[in-house]
Amino acid sequence: MVKVLVVGATGFLGSAIAKEAASKGHKVTALVSSESQSKKKEDVQALKSAGIEIATGSLESNTHELVNVLKTVEVVISAVNGPALALQTRLVEAAKQAGTIKQFFPSEFSAFGAIGEDSVPLLFGPKAKTRQAIEAAGVPHTYVVSYGLASYWANGLGELSQKDRVPPAPTGDNKVPYFGTGRTKFVINMEHDIAAYTVMAIGDERVINKQLHIRPPLNMLSQHDLIYIYEDKVFRQLCIGNRLIRSPVTESELDAQISGAPDDIKRTFLQLQKAFTISGTMTPLGANDVEASAIYRDYHYTPIAKYINDLISRFSAQLAEE
Repeated sequence: MVKVLVVGATGFLGSAIAKEAASKGHKVTALVSSESQSKKKEDVQALKSAGIEIATGSLESNTHELVNVLKTVEVVISAVNGPALALQTRLVEAAKQAGTIKQFFPSEFSAFGAIGEDSVPLLFGPKAKTRQAIEAAGVPHTYVVSYGLASYWANGLGELSQKDRVPPAPTGDNKVPYFGTGRTKFVINMEHDIAAYTVMAIGDERVINKQLHIRPPLNMLSQHDLIYIYEDKVFRQLCIGNRLIRSPVTESELDAQISGAPDDIKRTFLQLQKAFTISGTMTPLGANDVEASAIYRDYHYTPIAKYINDLISRFSAQLAEE
């Protein structure tokens, strides 16, 4: 049993990590601001029901308060996003002062560790600064490189901004933007698998001061692969739709969209699109990299093909009932 603090536990991924850690017998505390406790009462209650203790505070709390919280735990897992990413350096400083932290997981949970800061600077810049702070402070750490979330990438068949393509909408557009050659490999993982691998890494000496890549072999896919899985299920097996029309988007066309993006959020989404489906995330692993499915062989992760097939099967069953 390890004493674990989860920051960002009312969020999508943070909640999954906190509950997974509690289910594995760890003593989990969630750092939740007063505002979130008020606005997200159901989420906070769900954490409590899972046996998770709530500590009031946030990354904006004063350093003394953060240090006091960190002195009660051994492992910190941050799953914050948005503007809070830039505030993680305050958590690092508190961890250094507390002197009790044996392992710090910053909020990486993306492809940053594989493709670097320059590809998506607005999103990855704060992550890079947090890494620098951790290493300068000498805090033991693990960087989880989780790549793409299934609900964002698989549901859109490789198009980041389209989460509703799978299952097929009855009146949906049959066109799919087909980026570059459509054959560039990238990695997609189920959110519960990311949580499970993260929790398995708690206290594991093999991943201390290393990057833990969640790169299972069956989840290294291209847009071509995703579309084939979809069409095989919908068009060939269930006969409930038509083949998709691939609408080519070249690298230069995507670059033009990035340059002309109306705001930073849209630009970041398009930069991620390029990083995954044109540049790719399959960079070689180095001496400081460990692959999760290779060291945690007893864990059975969910192949993305199964995830897509299950979504469509449930959709087909619903249609049959109507």
